[in-house]
Amino acid sequence: MTLSSDLVPAGEALAGMGALLDRLDPDRSRVDPKTRLAWLRAARSVQARVTALTAQLTGEADQAKAAEETAGTPLASWLGTGENLSRKEAAGTLRQARRLAQHRLVGEAAVAGKLGTSQARAIATVLDNLAPQLDDAQQARAEQVMVGLAGHLDADQLSRAAGQVLDVVVPERAAESLEIHLQRQAEQAHRQRSLRFFFEGASVRFDGSLPRTAAEAWIAQLDHHAEQARRTAIERRDPLADALTPEQRRADALIAQIGQRTQHGGDSPSARVLVMLDYDRLAADATAAGVLPDGQQLSAGELRRLCCDAEVIPVVLGGPSQVLDVGRAERLVTPELRIALIARDGGCVFPGCDAPPSRCEAHHVRPWWLGGCTGLDNLVLLCHAHHPVCEPARHGIRDQWQVRIAPDGLPEFIPPARLDPDRQPVRHARHRHPPGTPRTRPSPAA
Repeated sequence: MTLSSDLVPAGEALAGMGALLDRLDPDRSRVDPKTRLAWLRAARSVQARVTALTAQLTGEADQAKAAEETAGTPLASWLGTGENLSRKEAAGTLRQARRLAQHRLVGEAAVAGKLGTSQARAIATVLDNLAPQLDDAQQARAEQVMVGLAGHLDADQLSRAAGQVLDVVVPERAAESLEIHLQRQAEQAHRQRSLRFFFEGASVRFDGSLPRTAAEAWIAQLDHHAEQARRTAIERRDPLADALTPEQRRADALIAQIGQRTQHGGDSPSARVLVMLDYDRLAADATAAGVLPDGQQLSAGELRRLCCDAEVIPVVLGGPSQVLDVGRAERLVTPELRIALIARDGGCVFPGCDAPPSRCEAHHVRPWWLGGCTGLDNLVLLCHAHHPVCEPARHGIRDQWQVRIAPDGLPEFIPPARLDPDRQPVRHARHRHPPGTPRTRPSPAA
């Protein structure tokens, strides 16, 4: 291996850093505040660079099958033998390293200190999501653009920078590519949904993953309850009011929700999520997407699904963010109409699903954005899991289920071609009728 005179092998650099740390003076009692902050900044920079180098070395060892050749074991197992890593932690480490190894420019920038760890992770995620829409040259260009954006965008902003990248890489089809990207993200989030519980003595720890829009609605509910509790405690001059952390207030809000009885027959809670809509785009294109208040973009499909029920208040903006119209809950699914839906559907109408009405949303068969009315003839109840499965996709990148109202006024589903090439309609067991007893739609006078 040939190296220029000013470069050293990774092993030598790491050994040098280790030797210097062995000589570290532990007494920092006389260090002035300004120097403390300077050292902290330097330590974080070095930590990020070493983390990136570790990921690079892990990825390279994985590609070279170093663990298999020397220890006769997969790299994930090798990582756990000498470092007290659990199998899950070792697998996660290897997964992150493999992602970074696929983006050489990102890895080099991170090792050089031009990117932070979270920035590198955000860039890799965006590039991986855009890859199916770009050829090799465009992917390389996208990586260059994102590394450049990292100079003035933080990790959260980079995670939402797909539109800026597409404007540079494929300007002629940036809008359509962004919509496909957002749709893929929404479908991936739905596939990745999970909830796990871990029993630890008197506590239960849990973690999981929710689609962004569902999580926003849940967070809004919890924060609404937590803020009410905080203000009540302050008004009562409760000495413990300021001792609670925001995380504790959210936990208390969740505990309170678990203990509450469902109100209003399962109607949507008082906490709502605002979605910002651009009037000009909305008028020109019924599939225009929306933006949450924190800047997170929604695909047109997600927005159509959310606007089926009263979980979201659409805010139509014109000019310089001027509010033109705020959709009211009554404009969507009213309590009276929801009662009628419950009476007809009895719960989620997807074949085989037993979700009760309290866990269902009202879905527009013909999307509201495309002129579909908010009436019983255009609505069905679908649970949170099956609603995205049936929401029409603008770009048709998936072979999906479709729902319609049959001539007898009851919902039926057209299966995807991969499940039934003939696509024969099927119904929930609640809506099947014995042979010889056909139902017809009631006349308007009934």
